[in-house]
Amino acid sequence: MSKGFFASSEIGKMRVRESLLPQCGACGLHKKCNSPKMEPTGKGNKNILVVAEAPGREEDREGIQLVGDSGKELQKHFRKAGVELREDCFLTNSIICHPANNRTPTNNELEYCRPNLKNTIEELSPDVIIPLGSSATEQVLSLCYPSDIGGISRWAGMQIPSQDLNCWICPTWHPAALLYAMRGEFSKHGNPVLNKAFSDHLAAASKLEGKPWKKVPDYKSKVEVVMQPGKAASIIRKMIKKGGIVAFDYETTSLKPEWEGSEIVSCSVAWGRDSVQKCIAYPWHGEAIEATQELIRSPLPKIASNMKFEDRWTRAEFGHRVRNWLWDTMLASHVIDFRPYITSIKFQAFALLGFAPYDEHIKPLLKSEKGKKINRIREIALPDLLLYNGLDSLLEFEVAMLQMAHLGIPLP
Repeated sequence: MSKGFFASSEIGKMRVRESLLPQCGACGLHKKCNSPKMEPTGKGNKNILVVAEAPGREEDREGIQLVGDSGKELQKHFRKAGVELREDCFLTNSIICHPANNRTPTNNELEYCRPNLKNTIEELSPDVIIPLGSSATEQVLSLCYPSDIGGISRWAGMQIPSQDLNCWICPTWHPAALLYAMRGEFSKHGNPVLNKAFSDHLAAASKLEGKPWKKVPDYKSKVEVVMQPGKAASIIRKMIKKGGIVAFDYETTSLKPEWEGSEIVSCSVAWGRDSVQKCIAYPWHGEAIEATQELIRSPLPKIASNMKFEDRWTRAEFGHRVRNWLWDTMLASHVIDFRPYITSIKFQAFALLGFAPYDEHIKPLLKSEKGKKINRIREIALPDLLLYNGLDSLLEFEVAMLQMAHLGIPLP
């Protein structure tokens, strides 16, 4: 998992270091099963790693993953995509010992066994990982996504180009969900919508070739922290003169500018044409404020995430609205995929760019405490805040480009 890079801030001490060793002694499952600590199987000819939930009774008896009904159902759907489960894939589980009565692994068991999965991924170096169901998805994403993961419905069907693992993560439902549907209202035919989606997810994941990144991008290095207002103003005016597209983002002491004590603390601007060529972040002070207003009033097309926030603060600060809005990544994410809890720029940056959320260190200080309207942003070391601010704009720009391409929207 990516380490936080807000080194100058004391907030970094809040992160808990993950154990690098499995805690089989604490778990104890290996003492109660026939095939303890089951090793990965499969030849992996297509370099796909399938991660199921846990060994079931039949798997524990035979010492091989996915030999029961779920495995047969999975193979049936894989064959539609031209994939042979044991020839083309590696197989493992979110926990590698059989839990009694085929129960769902506990959170503690997942945590104790997570290093085993991490070691497997490092050893096999798969191009594609397909986690099946909530437990497997949580286990895989916990290696590269430090925020709340949620259930499988949030992730099913996505193709995440993880920068931390440099592989595609393609979660989908566990095949047991399809078998369960056959026992319910859909009878022996199952749920046709779920069946098709499951097949489509496997087919799309199987078509991915190679690793997502020949060279993992270093977004941090693309953000220039500019402490001098005059220098920031000069860069902004050059952007206006050259033309192009900009994404900009405010960091403020509160959600709404009407509240007493509300003020803008910093701003960032990412500029380019079809990708970011320049990104700066600067304190809200002096000539930089004047140049920002010139940018906002310029005809350059503008991008934001939740643009009503920047628009509202602009009206409060300057008395006019933002000119020539082009794109809102939050609104676009609703159009592309209407699932809840996926519209934030942090989530979109991970789903589309594989860049793990970068606000874990400072998020507590960006939210106001209960009963208060003003947050604790002033407690964040300024270089840390500006780097965070700059990443927001940079990622808003890059996410917008991918969303526009997905929807077939031409650049202005």
